[in-house]
Amino acid sequence: MSAYIDNLSPKEWEEFCAIMLRYHYTQNNFWEVPDEDRGDLGLEFYTIDGTLFQCYYPDMNTDMAAYKKKIQKKIREDLKKLISNESEITALLDDIVINQWVLIIPKLKSKDLLKYCNKKKKEILEKLLSFIDPNTFKVKIETSSSYPEGELFAKSIHGKAIDIPLVEVTEKEKTEWLKGNSEFSENIERKSKALIGDKSADFQDRVIIKYIQIERFLDQLRVDRPDLHGLVEDSARAQLENMKDESLLENDLDKEFVSNIVRSNKDAFSKHSNFMSDKNMQSLSFGYLSKWLAECYMDFKDE
Repeated sequence: MSAYIDNLSPKEWEEFCAIMLRYHYTQNNFWEVPDEDRGDLGLEFYTIDGTLFQCYYPDMNTDMAAYKKKIQKKIREDLKKLISNESEITALLDDIVINQWVLIIPKLKSKDLLKYCNKKKKEILEKLLSFIDPNTFKVKIETSSSYPEGELFAKSIHGKAIDIPLVEVTEKEKTEWLKGNSEFSENIERKSKALIGDKSADFQDRVIIKYIQIERFLDQLRVDRPDLHGLVEDSARAQLENMKDESLLENDLDKEFVSNIVRSNKDAFSKHSNFMSDKNMQSLSFGYLSKWLAECYMDFKDE
């Protein structure tokens, strides 16, 4: 499983598979089944060659037993839908005869799942469904590596980095922020003077701007990409806690500590580099330093 696929959410995995399979089969030979109207009937895509597709992104960090159980449940429940929705599926497919039902997952980790597919195939064939070819029908599990050219194309399309522009912060907006966040502004002022001395005004101003910008950036990310926003928030919460923990272990906080924090932030957010522009990644790194400077009450040593 590639690093790119390893970072997808279940919804993103479904979107990725749609791009990949549409490229593989071509637009004329591929249909996507919407699920907003009474569900997806146990299939998300179907193709001219008689393949029904479902996508599933299980938790890959569970133990083997839980991993197999989740996938088996997915196969079992979706194949049941083929039976309960036979007439509607027949009408949907028109004259296409189905010879395989395929579950696409990021990585196949157990041969027991192949045995399970064979078992479920026999059970489906016993139902004599009108749209299934009893002589060729199979239940299979595939990964994106089964469609190498489509996978490469999907990565190039789906993986385009988002680039949310940082808004300009006016003097009025800074003044309003300072009035509404007096404790945070005091933290920034105190730490900045400890780091740089009396000539820290420019640094303080930059920290405040970055703090406001990162808050607005996250608000926009929540609207544009709520799935990615959730991943970034998880990383950010963990990183803020890490910064606080690190500061507790330091007797004195100095410029070197701040430099280490920036590097640590870059490493922490690098897992999202497939989805975000370099500019946005840099904004996260310095933005969360600004949040730490404002929100953490640890002091720096005077130099």
